[in-house]
Amino acid sequence: MSTDQSNSKLGQSVGAKIRAARQAKKYTQSQLALPDFSVSYISAIERGQIHPSLRALEILAKRLGLPSTDLIPSHAQSEVTPGIAMNNARDDEVFELELLEAHIYILQGVAEKAVTLLTKLAANKLPGSYLIQHHYLLAWAYLLTSQWQECMNTLAKVELVLNEKNDTTNSLHIHNLMGIAYAAIGDYSRALQTHQQCLTLLDRMKPQDPFFQCQLYYQLGQHYTHLNDNDSALEAFQQALTIIERLGGQEHLQMSYCDIALQYAAAAEYQLASISFYKCMELQRQRVPLTLKSELYHYLGQALLKSDQEKAHPYLESILQQNDNKLDTLTQASILTNLAEWHLLNHQLSKAEQYAEKAFELAQPSGATLIASDAQIIWGRIDYAQAHYEQGDQHFALGLSMLEKLNMLAEQSDYSALYAQLLDEQGKTKDALKYYKRAYEIQRRAGEYN
Repeated sequence: MSTDQSNSKLGQSVGAKIRAARQAKKYTQSQLALPDFSVSYISAIERGQIHPSLRALEILAKRLGLPSTDLIPSHAQSEVTPGIAMNNARDDEVFELELLEAHIYILQGVAEKAVTLLTKLAANKLPGSYLIQHHYLLAWAYLLTSQWQECMNTLAKVELVLNEKNDTTNSLHIHNLMGIAYAAIGDYSRALQTHQQCLTLLDRMKPQDPFFQCQLYYQLGQHYTHLNDNDSALEAFQQALTIIERLGGQEHLQMSYCDIALQYAAAAEYQLASISFYKCMELQRQRVPLTLKSELYHYLGQALLKSDQEKAHPYLESILQQNDNKLDTLTQASILTNLAEWHLLNHQLSKAEQYAEKAFELAQPSGATLIASDAQIIWGRIDYAQAHYEQGDQHFALGLSMLEKLNMLAEQSDYSALYAQLLDEQGKTKDALKYYKRAYEIQRRAGEYN
């Protein structure tokens, strides 16, 4: 008998055992399924269409008041199960290792390698838990490599898998990625709606991850900004900053990760508990740069400059004066960059240049960041306002190069168009067309899915 035939017979026998035990308990499929599975998932098992994982068997057996071994037919235990169990264990090790390798590729900034590895892995029949993780990583890698159609198709597939399970945690992270993908293609209304749903879902979850909550408010603030709802953007960024300030310094971060890990462990979310413990231990070993905080101050300042310039200046100055010794250098650079722009908009060019120069000096050690690129571009705008065009060109080139490296398409497109306008005003038509074209190409790439 072939392996496929053996697995099919085993699946039918297991399904019959589960159905008989359920009926003996006078349970409906819904009573047996919830909260971990969908009714359609139980129905498919009982019909022999799918074979449950060992973890699913353990959960179902516990609800039925049986040992999990009782759900496996006796002939299958003697003839089929040992080989299958051995193969499953070996396959699980391979799947876990390759998924981990793909995740590392993404974090190392080589998402192309992750796409190649995950595409090959897709040829295997992955169990449900691995299938969700595989689709999540593949969609993330497609997003980072600007393959919008493939990203959306993969997210649509994993959403179908999630609909068969009652998996709140994975659903939250998948929909968060979906919101980021919508924003990447310029569909900010759907991005906003998706991340609002994520925030609602997160508010109902225990334990609550404050870091993830902060990220959601950060994303919402950006969506509101793109939709020109500056008041809502300000509120979202303020919420994110409040969470960051509450978490405090490095020691508080360690305690927060440790507390989250304990809560996940108590909720039997052992993989998430392990990740949080690893983060806690890593914080003991090194100081993790909090780029998110600096970016939040950047976007908060931008929203203020658009909505109320009179309030923006005293607010930004007060943050620097009150927290000068508490803020990390990248966050200081972020605030200084916004102050440089305020002085530029108010035609105080000498003061603006001082702030821009100081901002880049503080941001430079952190390498290519949004803050460093923004400092360079503001500096370039100030140079153009002072008729220092050659210096301005150098600053714009460096700032745009950083944004390209960071794959920040919206900012790259906006600043390319701004630079093109400045070039056009100086009669540099050929160079202006080059950057107008670049801005258009970036927007076109992002809008191809739509």
